[in-house]
Amino acid sequence: MIGSEGIGVFGDVRRAGRGAWLFDRIVATGSLVLRTVGGNRAGEIAAHRFLDSPRVSAAEIIGTLGRRTGERCGGRRIIAVQDTTEINFSGRDRARCGLGPAGDGKTPGFFIHAAVAVDAEDEAVVGLLDAAIWTRPVGQRSRRGANAAWPRRNRSAG
Repeated sequence: MIGSEGIGVFGDVRRAGRGAWLFDRIVATGSLVLRTVGGNRAGEIAAHRFLDSPRVSAAEIIGTLGRRTGERCGGRRIIAVQDTTEINFSGRDRARCGLGPAGDGKTPGFFIHAAVAVDAEDEAVVGLLDAAIWTRPVGQRSRRGANAAWPRRNRSAG
């Protein structure tokens, strides 16, 4: 089972177990929609509670997956593929917290710059190497700041 390794420890065996469950469900359903991932209302609420916990962080999830991918890259010729993606909430609730302006400078959203390892021989994705997630300050539209910060962040795989 892919997710049985978990996505982090989060300071507690129960949270680690819930993280492994969530990862297993994402793999099984092929979805990131928590209503689908949860399977039912109780599962949806459990996923929300896990992700809303102050002890669960994107940094720990990204770091855990990056280290695991680094271990799987041993002995392979790897290509690191990276890209920046805008996640916008156009037409959605504008009262969401923690979002900044997306690419157009108005729509609420955030950005993720991810690097994935790809096996050069068979072109299979090995896994996530690292990712940086950020929001832009109001009024900023330039991508220079995010791209300049990327080399500092690209260290999880070791």
